[in-house]
Order: sequence, then C-alpha cells, then structure tokens
Amino acid sequence: MEKGTVLIVDDDPVVRNVLLDILGSVGGYTTDVAVDGLDGIAKIRNREYDVVFTDLTMPRMNGMDLIRETRKFNPSQSIVVITGFSTLDNAINAMKEGARDFITKPFKINTVISIADRIVGEKKLLGRLSTGADRETAMERLNKELFRSLYEIGIFHMVSTELDGLFNNTEVYENLVEMASRLLMVREASFGIIDNGTLKIESALGVTAGSIPVAGSIFEHVLTTKNYYIASPGEINPHTGTALASPFFSIPFIMNEEVFGILNLSGKSDGTTFADYDISLAVAFAKKAALRIENNALYEVFYGNLVNTLKALVTSIEVRDSYTKQHSERVTAYSLEIARHMGIDPEEIDVINFGGYLHDIGKIGVRDTVLLNPGRLTSDELEEIKLHPVIGDNIIKPIKFFPRERELIRSHHESFDGRGYPDGLEGHHIPLIVRIIKVADTYDAMTSSRPYRKALPHAFAVDELNKFSGIQFDPEVVRAFLQTASGRGASCVQV
Repeated sequence: MEKGTVLIVDDDPVVRNVLLDILGSVGGYTTDVAVDGLDGIAKIRNREYDVVFTDLTMPRMNGMDLIRETRKFNPSQSIVVITGFSTLDNAINAMKEGARDFITKPFKINTVISIADRIVGEKKLLGRLSTGADRETAMERLNKELFRSLYEIGIFHMVSTELDGLFNNTEVYENLVEMASRLLMVREASFGIIDNGTLKIESALGVTAGSIPVAGSIFEHVLTTKNYYIASPGEINPHTGTALASPFFSIPFIMNEEVFGILNLSGKSDGTTFADYDISLAVAFAKKAALRIENNALYEVFYGNLVNTLKALVTSIEVRDSYTKQHSERVTAYSLEIARHMGIDPEEIDVINFGGYLHDIGKIGVRDTVLLNPGRLTSDELEEIKLHPVIGDNIIKPIKFFPRERELIRSHHESFDGRGYPDGLEGHHIPLIVRIIKVADTYDAMTSSRPYRKALPHAFAVDELNKFSGIQFDPEVVRAFLQTASGRGASCVQV
C-alpha cells in the first residue's frame, strides 16, 4: 500500500540514490528526484508531494532559496533539509525559514523513515480535521507535536550557539551535562572521557562523579559498537552498581573513528522513555559537541605550536643581545601589574600576556652592528632601530589570530603627545594596552643594563616617568604603575 509521495532534491547522485533506496525500497514511499533547486521548484509546482527532502548546497538554486520560493506558492509544503554535522547551524536556520525537520549525513535508515512517517501522519491528521472527524483529539495531538518541535528547535539552537562560543575544552566538559539536561529534560546526566580502561567523569548532574571501569558495564557495549545504547530498567546502573529504575541512555563521542567520551542521560522529567525524536536530538547534540571538542583540540595544538614558534623568535633576539635577556618577560610582568591595578577586561589581560612577550619581535630584522652598538647611534642607525615596530607588525600580519597583539607590537613606541613612531598616534587614539606597555617598556629599559650604560636606579626611573607623564606617557597609566608593587607605591606628580 502506498504510504505517500516524496521528492528528493540533491545534486549529488550518490545521496539521491541512497535516499531513493531508503524511502522507496525500505520505506514504501513513491519517490521522485530533482538534480538541483530550480529543478525541485519546477517539480513542486507541477505535483503535490507529501514530503520534500532537499540538500542546502546546490548549484543554480540552493536549498534555503528553494524553501523560501516554495513558501510563496505552497506554504504548507513539508520540507526536510539534508545537512552534515558540521553545518547543523544551517539546518537550524532553514527550520526558521519554514523547514519541518533535518537529517544529517551519514543517514540512518530508521531516522529518515521515522521523519517521513511522522510528517505524513500529521498531514493525514490535518486531513481528518477538515472533515471534522476526531477533531478534538487530533487538535490536541497536533498542538503537542507543534509545541515539542518548537521547543526542540529553540533549545537545540540555543545550546548549539553556546557550544560554538566555548573555545576551551574544560569549559565544554563543564557545560555539557547542563546543556544536555535542558535539551532532553532529564534529571540525571554525566559526561566522561575514556582513560585507561575507565570512564573518567568530567561533569555530572544528579549523580556522583568519579572514574567508572568500562569492562562489564553498559559503557563497554557503547565503546565496542561505537553506537548509542539505551539500558532498560533492571540492568545495572554503572554509576551506582544497582538496578536501574528508568532507562539509561549512553551516547558515544567519536573522534578519528574512535570513542573518546560518553554522554549519559537518565530520569526523564516527564517519566517517559526515550522516544525516537529524543534519540535523534541527543545523537545530533553529541555529534555537534564532539565536533566542537575536536576543533578545540586541533586549535590548541596549532595555537600552541604557533606561540612556541613566535616565542622562539623572541628568544633568538635575546640570545643575540645578552643585555635584553628576559626583557620581554619583565615588560609583560610590569604591564600585567598595571593592567590588573586599572581593572581592565580579562580579554585585554590576555592580549598583554602574549603581546607583551612579542612586542620587540621586530628586532630580529635589525642588524647586530646596530642592535649591539655600545656607542651613540648615527641618524641612519637610529632610523633602522625605529623600523622594528613595523617589522614586527609585518611578521605577525599574515597570522590572523592576533589582531590586538599586532596593535601592541606596532604602536609600543607611540607617545602620548603624538610625537612617537611609526604612525604618530596621540593620546587616547593609542589603545590603552599600548599605553600600558609603553610605561612598562620604558621603566624596564631604564632599570636594565644596556650596551651603552649600566642599569639606572629605580628612583631615577620614577622621576623620569613623572617628568614625561603627559608627554611620552599616559598620566593615568604612570599613576597606576607607581601604585603597584613594582612601582613600590611611589607617589606621582599630578599632570
């Protein structure tokens, strides 16, 4: 018996054929295909389909435009979008445009058929409504379905956005269970990392954290099959070692085709079991979270290597010039003291923490005969030295991760009165973190031994900072420095 008609819109013949087999041969639907968005629109205009499955990325017309165009002439057409786990946000946006649901690649047969059956079933209910049969029952069911769908879309989009804002995996682990409990409305949740034959619980809600042996537990099945498992009441709860009173849902987190973590959910707040839509939602969330964790891990490795490379360049400068050995660390330490005393934002603190270390990286482009000259520099040599902020900026420019650090590197020799270099910035047109580095850099330069003189006393450096406050230096920053431990609490002249 024919269950309904389905249109598959996708420019990839492999995807089309897979969905044809699932929905036609297995699902029992009458199927039709379109090779892109324009072809799909033409077919939707000429024939009525119970469900349309459409890819989002296609030539001539993409899936989002297909949804918008279809709604103009057939707003009741049910459309399901096809997406990869890395583009789930696009699926959420498509649902805001009017799509009914989404499926993710690779496809699970039961998920695809379940979505089609649900949408066709709801359409038949609407048909009965129009005849007045079972009106009250059908309306109540549809209202529940609508509320559930809207809730799922809203919560899933919310937690997806939250996940995308977590760039540290420790934060991801800490927030996962709370997000999952909101999404699936469960009273108990835990997330753990596979570690030497145990599941080390990183965060938990309603259960006790700790390390749980994998062997002989529910987790062993998840680890072996690399698939989710729902334990029935009566099976052993891995958290307590006692019989389960309600279903226990374990979902693997997979990276490089290996299970590295497991998310566990139990105790649905409404007392029900995990339905198909719960399973689909939980699996989609787990894959989204696993991808976030993987991306963070890759970023941390890449960022760490990049930072080490840049620090090695700074070290190479200090090796050339023994007088400036550890100058960058001291400047950074002084700058952090000032910044914390002034109460600037944590993000700015992070920029100083790294950018202060790199502020003189451009000196790698200055000749040894100039950099190590123990006497007075010629005008040409002075001009060469003055190029190092620009050289440093050019070194960092191709790296897109450090825009604020570039400001600090380029502008740390600008003066408050506008007579600095290389750009002649003045006053508050110079970023605050740069004005802070300027004071710290000058103080350390005065109190450190140089090729042409010995270190100057702290008291002399303080007098110079006061003398040139409002000229070379921001008076507010000078006052802040002199109130820090390194400034030794010295009073400063008001300007």
